[in-house]
Amino acid sequence: MSPEVPIIIFIIAIPIFFILRWILKRFIQNKKTWNLTSIAGTIIIAPILYLILIFAFFSYLFYEPQYDFDKEKWFADKHSRHEMRDDIVESGILRGKSQSEIVEIIGKPESNDSTNLWQYDLGMSGAGFGWQFNYLKLTFEDGKVTNVEKIEIVD
Repeated sequence: MSPEVPIIIFIIAIPIFFILRWILKRFIQNKKTWNLTSIAGTIIIAPILYLILIFAFFSYLFYEPQYDFDKEKWFADKHSRHEMRDDIVESGILRGKSQSEIVEIIGKPESNDSTNLWQYDLGMSGAGFGWQFNYLKLTFEDGKVTNVEKIEIVD
């Protein structure tokens, strides 16, 4: 545990203590009892609240929206295609399609090393404190798509 964690928990604990004390003062008549109960409650609640705040922060930091495939949006904004990659891969909408059908659905590939391997640039997205480069790789056998794979390169 890093040295700033207890300091942060202590800073969180101060308002929790006074809020608990204010609430308990209404229900408990004995001053010593509501002070001790406030301290005990603060000792329990402050670390839990710290963990919730850390979880919320990292959830926000690593959140990446995912949308269903939309052909119009696909062609309109090349840099946000990564938001549709999961739907394309999981739904299987490209499996079994011919090369001409693929071109009609998602356009021509940015690179195709051979007629059996096509790759599409899906744009960049955030990956925590870095960047993630997203690609879609299609593998063809006998002129039909047999594998649709998302490639994520984190920098």
